Amino acid sequence: MRLSPRLVVIVVGIVAVAVASPLNAQVIRGTLRSQTSARAIERARVTAQARDGRVIGEVLANDSGAFTLRVAANGAPFTLTVRRIGIEPSTTSELLLAATDTVEFELTLPETPVLGDTVRVTGRPSINEERYQEAKRHGWTVFSPAEVEKHRERVNNVYDLLRWAGANSLVIPTRHTECVRSARYLPGDRRNDRCMVWVVDGQVLGPLPVLNPRDTYFMAVLTASQSLMQYGEKAPWGAIVLYTRMNGDQIHK
Repeated sequence: MRLSPRLVVIVVGIVAVAVASPLNAQVIRGTLRSQTSARAIERARVTAQARDGRVIGEVLANDSGAFTLRVAANGAPFTLTVRRIGIEPSTTSELLLAATDTVEFELTLPETPVLGDTVRVTGRPSINEERYQEAKRHGWTVFSPAEVEKHRERVNNVYDLLRWAGANSLVIPTRHTECVRSARYLPGDRRNDRCMVWVVDGQVLGPLPVLNPRDTYFMAVLTASQSLMQYGEKAPWGAIVLYTRMNGDQIHK
């Protein structure tokens, strides 16, 4: 936000005036201090401007708030403006010095914080977060990272993780040598022997996973029509999609 200079008389006193200078220019030696605490205002920029707006001298105060500024005003009136990040710019009333004067000023500044525009900082989501949001947009049955995190340290295998998460639409075997099936098919249905496949980090692995449940970030269950649309003939009877923590969920903790 651009702030217009605020006219504030910041000249407190002239300690010494009209000390001859060997150069044909006004020399201003000064110190910048806070109006409220009298502390030194360090690293502020002091600018001298003629009536027509021309900059006729500029200097940066040191760490003690002291500065020495040569002004080429040729006896014409000018103003001093002090600027520093975090402090509202302040400008003196017009000064009129002889062509070769050397003066000393102590300038006091109002430490009024300048409010800038609100800055919103956003980071790009991790791959896991993007895939999780994508799974929800597809309308899949999704088990969120928070749900998975509740159970993944307590179970021995991914089959148990599915049970704990509440995947009621599945027939989950007790033996690791058997595959997961959809519960929608009745006993005796010829399609009941069709295994769902596991898809891990986007790769179709097959019906019998060798996975550590503690590596799981989130899971999703796809019906046969959903998996066929998403993965084609590699997953004609439904799929269990799993994304592992290696994709980056831990970087946000």
